[in-house]
Amino acid sequence: MNERPRILHFVTGGGSGATKVALDLACGHLGTGNFEPLLVLRRKKVELPRSMQQQIDATGLRTAWVADWPKWTTRRQLGELIAHFRPHVFAAHGFSEHIWGRQAAFAAGVPVVVHIEQNCERYAPWRLWSARPLAARTRATICVSQGVAEHIRRLRVTGPRVEIIHNGSDPSRYAAGAPPFAARGQDIVMVARFARQKDQPTLIRAARRLADSGWTGRLILGGDGKQSHRTACEKLARQLGLADRVDFPGRVTNAAEIYHRCRAAVLSTHYEGLPLVLIDYMSAGCAAIGSDAPGVPDIIAHGQNGWLFPTHDDAVLADTLRRVLAGGPEVEAIVQRGSTEVPRNFSVARMIARHESLYAELLRSAPPLP
Repeated sequence: MNERPRILHFVTGGGSGATKVALDLACGHLGTGNFEPLLVLRRKKVELPRSMQQQIDATGLRTAWVADWPKWTTRRQLGELIAHFRPHVFAAHGFSEHIWGRQAAFAAGVPVVVHIEQNCERYAPWRLWSARPLAARTRATICVSQGVAEHIRRLRVTGPRVEIIHNGSDPSRYAAGAPPFAARGQDIVMVARFARQKDQPTLIRAARRLADSGWTGRLILGGDGKQSHRTACEKLARQLGLADRVDFPGRVTNAAEIYHRCRAAVLSTHYEGLPLVLIDYMSAGCAAIGSDAPGVPDIIAHGQNGWLFPTHDDAVLADTLRRVLAGGPEVEAIVQRGSTEVPRNFSVARMIARHESLYAELLRSAPPLP
């Protein structure tokens, strides 16, 4: 292929993690010069976050928008963009955009169509009915973690080729100015949206166990999400006598400042795609502790760069926190490995390189553009 191959990334415009990954990849193509990118966003009620719009403006990335509803309009507008841009590769990100996007791409005869699955999504029966016929025609299904790959294999929505490519993070802002682990206090932090999936109650119950054994720190539960779940957590903290020990700061805009005062940072969750917040924790010099849930073990190797505990087990979590908060050479060695090795293994540059390598390979055996 003499011309630089064109790639269209299609994703929600709501500012989700999938949006950020698609944006980083598209901007990455501009940086490497290996592909000519177009980022197409599905219009949502919420605006694209300012930081993402600033990234688009700074790089000069070409973007376009399509309607959110009805679906036939989404597909028609995508078809028009495909006809004009004539991509060699169509990358369909996230749920349920990967369904409508691939339908439009196949109808337009795009040579290489890939499906990028970001999370352990709950597929309603009618969405399974829509997704399964697309699988055989999809050149590759890219999963962001082993847990996601296992999940969608069970659902039978994978293409003939499954690749695990971890998302990338740039957590350098958390590493700058991070104090030594031993100089930190006994505070514990968890930053996650309030939702049943994230399971903040298990961490609150573990904090009660710690307080009973003499722990003197504070628990910081940052994040937005569903008000009903936050209210339930606030109620639980009051019931357990922790109302004056648990902070609910809402959406966190000063994460580095919070992380740097904490020894332990927790993600108590039932499932994930790939929880990049764990990389942020490690980069900030915190002891990263996560539940042994899908997506988490892709980042945390227990006893090597962090600690795992059984999902929903507040007793084991409390024991783990006691050991970590006590510090000592063994704990500090694990924290040090996390802060140096993990950010390097989950960099944005590594993510871009692996995606581009796969796309180039798939194009070598692809039919020509119609």
